[in-house]
Amino acid sequence: MMRTALLLAAAVSALGGCSDNASDEAEPAAMPGVVAVGNRQALTREDVEAARLTGELSCAFVEPGADGPLLVASADVLDAARAESVLRLGPSTLRLRADATGGFNALVRGARFTSGDLVARVVVTSETPLAQGESPPLPARLEISTPSGSQRIEGEWTCGP
Repeated sequence: MMRTALLLAAAVSALGGCSDNASDEAEPAAMPGVVAVGNRQALTREDVEAARLTGELSCAFVEPGADGPLLVASADVLDAARAESVLRLGPSTLRLRADATGGFNALVRGARFTSGDLVARVVVTSETPLAQGESPPLPARLEISTPSGSQRIEGEWTCGP
């Protein structure tokens, strides 16, 4: 459990290096037919720790220029494991579960998470890494949908230790 918390904290820290002070803006009002993501305020280390996600390894979706990730997912390496995630929606966070098992390997190329009527899907849009290294970010899109609407956010999906 302690190792998972450290990995998740590292994911939040490692992906939160860039800032354009977007979180200082006022949150816009929700529009009909569109999921309210607000000004896309990033998850904090405290948000991720409070979600108590289980899993040995993590992935995170970050919008370029954001203070940190909008979604962090975690799973064990076992194929029978089901990933869990936490998503930032405006001022709130929401915990979600992957629709299918597959463990961490199923997360690497994107995943679909649900909580009630809300679906959050990470779609890797290219296999060409955006940087060098052991776990480079891949171009991705976060699709958030509810019965009342949907939103697509372009960004990066990074997985690994």
